[in-house]
Amino acid sequence: MSPWLWLLAPLIGLMLGLFGAGGGMLTVPLLVYAAGLPLKQAIASSVWIVAAVSLVAAFHQRAWRVIQPGLLVFFSVGGIAGSVGGAWLGARIDSVLQQALFGVLVLVVAVWSWRIRLHEAPPAAGPCHCTAAFVVGAGLGVLTGLLGVGGGFLMVPALIALGISHFPTAVAHSLLLITINAASSGITYLGQELPSSPETMLLVGSLAAVGSIVGSHLLKRIPLNPLQQIFSIGLAALGVAMLMQLALA
Repeated sequence: MSPWLWLLAPLIGLMLGLFGAGGGMLTVPLLVYAAGLPLKQAIASSVWIVAAVSLVAAFHQRAWRVIQPGLLVFFSVGGIAGSVGGAWLGARIDSVLQQALFGVLVLVVAVWSWRIRLHEAPPAAGPCHCTAAFVVGAGLGVLTGLLGVGGGFLMVPALIALGISHFPTAVAHSLLLITINAASSGITYLGQELPSSPETMLLVGSLAAVGSIVGSHLLKRIPLNPLQQIFSIGLAALGVAMLMQLALA
């Protein structure tokens, strides 16, 4: 296997532990370019890796202590509905279109994550914007199923807009929601007869899980804005590279 798998797989978990985001956006390209998997197989494998690693990070952060149950339920129900539909569609559309959508999404999220200002103040209690949570959750669920991404870098700002102003609390919610969305997509892909690579999934998932524990430790110990900006630049470079590959193909 490529040494890039060993070097970069922990980064998947590190980003999930730090930001509650970035897992699928790193996992899919890693599986395609370092493991040599076809895009559709990489997406179908990615959702299971992201689900498992997000659950490890959520458990390590003791996410159940800070969740807002109402918001989580409506967001997750919308996410399940959207992710099932997205996975069904993802197994049927052309892989070139899938890669183009993925590249554009990465660029959009790179700009968003650069500009958004995330709060680190203590959480403030507020009402559950349940209808909005369902709609946003469904939209992000479609992205999870269609492109193999958990939508975390969109999810965290969305959760903040829905009233969770404390960054670590938003990360905890995001990890649980990514777990639910990604697992729902993975179950749907099981019926699509897409090939899988258990050995690669186990290796990447194990290394990423270690990275998620490290990221969870760092979350409360280092400034977040510089990391957010570095990650935004990396996402932008990744999106440009994927779109250029399509253009030159």
